Amino acid sequence: MKVRSHIALLVTAILVPTVLFSAVVLNMLLTAEREAALRSMQELARASVNVMDREATFAMATAQTLATSRNLYEGKFEAFYAQAKASNQNRAIHAALLDENGQQVFNTVRPYGTRIAAPNALAKERVRKVIAGGVPVYSDLIKGSATGKYVVSVEFPVTLRDGRRVVVNEWMYTEQLTRILPTRNIPASWLISAFDKQGITIARNISPEKFVGLPPRQERLKTILAGFEGLSRAYTRDGIEMYGAWERSDITGWTVGVGVPVSEIERTAVHTVLLTAAGFIIAIVLAVGGAVLFSRRLVGAIDHASAAARSLPDYRVPPVVDLRVDEMNVLQLALHRAGNMLVAGEAVRQQSLEEARSARVHAERAQKIAEEQNRAKDEFLAMLGHELRNPLAAIASGVTMLNMPGIDGERTAKVKAIIGRQTQHLTHLVDELLDAHRILNGKITLGRTPLDLASAVEACLASFEARGAMKTHQVAAELAPAMVEADPTRLEQMIANLIDNALKYTPAGGKVTVTVRIEDEAALLEIADTGIGLTPELLERAFDVFVQGQVVNRTKGGLGIGLAVVNALAEQHGATLGAASGGLNQGSTFTLRFPLAGAAPQAADPGAAPLREGSARILVVEDNRDVREMMFLMLSEHGFAVQVAEDGQSGIAAAFAIRPDIALVDIDLPDISGYEVAASLRKSADTAGIKLVAVTGYGQAMDRDKAFGAGFDRHLAKPVPIEQLVATIDELLERTAPSA
Repeated sequence: MKVRSHIALLVTAILVPTVLFSAVVLNMLLTAEREAALRSMQELARASVNVMDREATFAMATAQTLATSRNLYEGKFEAFYAQAKASNQNRAIHAALLDENGQQVFNTVRPYGTRIAAPNALAKERVRKVIAGGVPVYSDLIKGSATGKYVVSVEFPVTLRDGRRVVVNEWMYTEQLTRILPTRNIPASWLISAFDKQGITIARNISPEKFVGLPPRQERLKTILAGFEGLSRAYTRDGIEMYGAWERSDITGWTVGVGVPVSEIERTAVHTVLLTAAGFIIAIVLAVGGAVLFSRRLVGAIDHASAAARSLPDYRVPPVVDLRVDEMNVLQLALHRAGNMLVAGEAVRQQSLEEARSARVHAERAQKIAEEQNRAKDEFLAMLGHELRNPLAAIASGVTMLNMPGIDGERTAKVKAIIGRQTQHLTHLVDELLDAHRILNGKITLGRTPLDLASAVEACLASFEARGAMKTHQVAAELAPAMVEADPTRLEQMIANLIDNALKYTPAGGKVTVTVRIEDEAALLEIADTGIGLTPELLERAFDVFVQGQVVNRTKGGLGIGLAVVNALAEQHGATLGAASGGLNQGSTFTLRFPLAGAAPQAADPGAAPLREGSARILVVEDNRDVREMMFLMLSEHGFAVQVAEDGQSGIAAAFAIRPDIALVDIDLPDISGYEVAASLRKSADTAGIKLVAVTGYGQAMDRDKAFGAGFDRHLAKPVPIEQLVATIDELLERTAPSA
C-alpha cells in the first residue's frame, strides 16, 4: 500500500474508539455538570441557614443578657427600656417587654410610655406557653400587634423580684431576614425561601411581599413539616418546575429551600456538553486535515530524498531545503554530507599537508627554545664554575702558603683571614643555590604577618649603606607607608635581590630610585635604575632560571637567579613582579605589587617591642574589629609574632599557611563557629599540634565542657586580662617545648 493508504487506516483506527469514548465522556460530563449545579444549590441553602442562624443567635444572646438586668429584676421598666434600646443600637433588631397576659409593657420602636394596643388571642396564647415552658424559644412567624407587620422573635421568660412573670422579646421584621439572604453571585432566577416550623413563609428573595405569611404548595408543606433535607424536584406556587435543595436549622427549626428552574439547570449542563462536543468535533476535523497534510508533505519529502540520492554518483552535492519532516531532514543532511565528503577529498589532503608543515614549524620552534634553555644552562654552569673557582683558587693558594716553611705569624694571620672570607663566600653561594631550589619548587612555608612595606625597604637600604654597597651610586628613596601581609625574612630577601640587581647592572655614578606608594588598592615597590637596561628578548625571559644579562661589575658576584627567586616568592605572597625597560642603556624598572593588608592592627610597628626568645607565632581568630586590634597590639607588645583573621574560614587558611604555635579562637564567628574551626584543625595532621585557646563571651561550665570536647586546650571567658592571656600562652609554650 501507498503511504496515503497507511495513514488513512491509521486515522480510522484512531477515530472510531475516540468517537465512542467521547460519547461516553460527554454523557458523564452532562451528569457531572447537573450534579455540580445541584451541589451549588445545596451549599447556598446551607449558607442561607447559617446567616439566619447567626442573626437569631445574636438576638438570643441579647435577650439572655437583658434577662439578667438588675433594672428588670427590680421592676424599673423605664431604665430597662434604655438598656434594651442601647443593646440593639446599630442593628435591625428590636426589643419588647410583655407581661404574663401578652400585653406589651414597651416596644423599643416607640418611645417609652406610648400606649400599645391589647394583644390578640394568638399573642396571649404564645406568651402563656413561653412562660409555662420556662425556657427561651425561637418563634414562628408573628404579625406584630403594635406594628401590624410580620416579625420573628426570640422570647425569654423572666421572673421578677415581686414574683411577676414577664417575657423579654428580641424581634426583627421579616424584611431583615430577606435582606440577609445571600445575594452575591446568585442568578436572578434562583429562588431562596425560608419557612418557620409551621411551614409558613418568613423570607423570600423573589416577591417577598406576595408570599411572606403564606404556606407553600401542599406537597411541599408536608415535606417541610416532616423535616425533609436534601434535593427534590417539584412545582412552585408560581407553577414553575424547579429543582429544590432543602436545609433545616438545628437552632431555630426554620427551613430554607433553594429552587432553580429545571430548564436552567439542564440548559447550563447541555450548553457545557455542547461546547465540549464542539471541541471534540473540531479536534477530529483538525486531526483528519493534519493527516492529509502530513501525507502530502511526507510523499514530497521522499521524492526529494530520492532525487538527492540519484545525484551522488555524479559527484554533485545535493542541495539542502526544509522538508518540514525531521526524519527526512536528517536523511537529506546525511546525503548532503556524503556529497560533501566526495567533493572535499582533495581539500582534506591539502589540509593534511598544511598540518604537517605547521607541525614541522612548531617542532623547529620547540627545538630552538630547548637549545636556548640549554645554552642558558651552559652559561649558568660556566658562570657558577667561575664563581666557585675564584674562592677555591684563593683557598688553594692560602693552603700552599701555610705549608711553606718559614712563614711568619703576620702572613699566617692574613692567609687564614683570606681562607675564612673565601670559605664564607663559598658557603653563601651554596646556601643561595639550595634556598633558590626550595623557593622555585614551592617547598618553603611562609610566616606571613602584617608589616609596613616602607619600613622593610628602609631597613634594607640601611643594611646596604652600612656595608658600603651603595657608595658608588646615587640612591634616592620615596617611601610612603603601605601595610602588607608578608613573611618578614622573605620580604627582605625580595627587596635585597631587587636593589642588588639594580646596583649590579648600573655603572658607578648611576642612579637608583626606590619608591613605595599605594596605587589602585595595592602597595607598590618600584626600583628604577639608569643602568644597561634590557633588550626586548631578555625582557621577555627576565624571570626565567639561568637567564642573566651582562654584569657591569662582576666583583659584586651572584649566580643570576635572583629575579627568578623574587618572582617565585611574589607569587607565593599573592603579589606580582613586573619589569620594564626602554632597551639597551635605557635603564630598567622592576615593580612589586602587593595586596594591601585589610585589618587596622596591621599598621602597628612590628619593631615596637622586642620579640621573645623563639618569637612564638600566635594566630588570633576574632570577628570583632576592636577586640581583634587590641589583642594584636597587646600580644605584639609582649614580643609575640601575631597573625589575625576575621572569620572561621580565614582562620583555618591562616593556620595551614603559617602553622602558628597557638591559636586564640572566638566561638561566635560570622561564617562557622569556633568549635568547627577547632574540629577542622584537629582533623589535619599538619595542624593537629597547634595549641587551641577558646577566647569567648560564653563562660558557663557547659560552655567550657563543649570547648574541651571540640578540641580546645584552654577556655578563657571575655574580658581576659592581658596578664592571664600571656600566662596561658607561656604555660602552653612550656608544655610543648622540647625537654633538655
